[in-house]
Amino acid sequence: MNGEGSEELTNGTAQTSSRAVVAEALRQRIALGGFGPGDRLPPERELAAAFGVGRNTVRQALRELAEEGLVTTTLGRSGGTRVAPARPGGDSARVAVTAGIRAALRDYMEYRQAIEPYAARLAAERGAGAVRRELVAMLDTKVEDLGAYHRIDTRFHLGIAAAGGNEVLSEAVTRARAEMFVAGNALWLGSDWSRVYPTAGDFGLAFREEHEAIAFAVLAGDGAAAEARMRDHLRESHRQFLTVLDQFAAQE
Repeated sequence: MNGEGSEELTNGTAQTSSRAVVAEALRQRIALGGFGPGDRLPPERELAAAFGVGRNTVRQALRELAEEGLVTTTLGRSGGTRVAPARPGGDSARVAVTAGIRAALRDYMEYRQAIEPYAARLAAERGAGAVRRELVAMLDTKVEDLGAYHRIDTRFHLGIAAAGGNEVLSEAVTRARAEMFVAGNALWLGSDWSRVYPTAGDFGLAFREEHEAIAFAVLAGDGAAAEARMRDHLRESHRQFLTVLDQFAAQE
């Protein structure tokens, strides 16, 4: 599975866009039942880390949801932001949101299938030796939790995209992943990933198992193998996202 944030955007238009993305992602998560009525949302700092934005962006997004009546915020040690009571028509909203997320996942994964396997081929065929060795070294990164998994996953995929030396392709990979995962982070935030990662919560082992075939094909300079292994990996990533989504669909 692949998930990650992006750097905080500082100009006014970009910050507004980031706020809208975070608000919509949380709106979808609430509609899916991932955050139920009365549930307390994670603290602002955790949401900011999950979405790869600043706390002010999260605060603005939560204010937008509060104005819509979806959440309420109270102060004090026992305070925080909680999901408002359920509204009529919640089941139909969940069905619609689930369908929309499935369609978006399909579109993004099809696009990534079109560009990332070829980026892996170029990394194998044109990447500098030091860069290819660095990709292999990432396999031994200590990964303590799901958030750390997504950060090293980002470094790996963007590292492969950059290694091939095609700036246009690298930019396309970066944009596709950022757009997919900033919104998609609402799915995995606080979700049960035990069905996806059966390795007893060992995210470091999960990262290695999912990426070592790609890394070693790139290191060996085998473009065909690198392309094929990346394609296999992306198919598995898509399946993992759908597995998590199915947990919400089961509540319908």
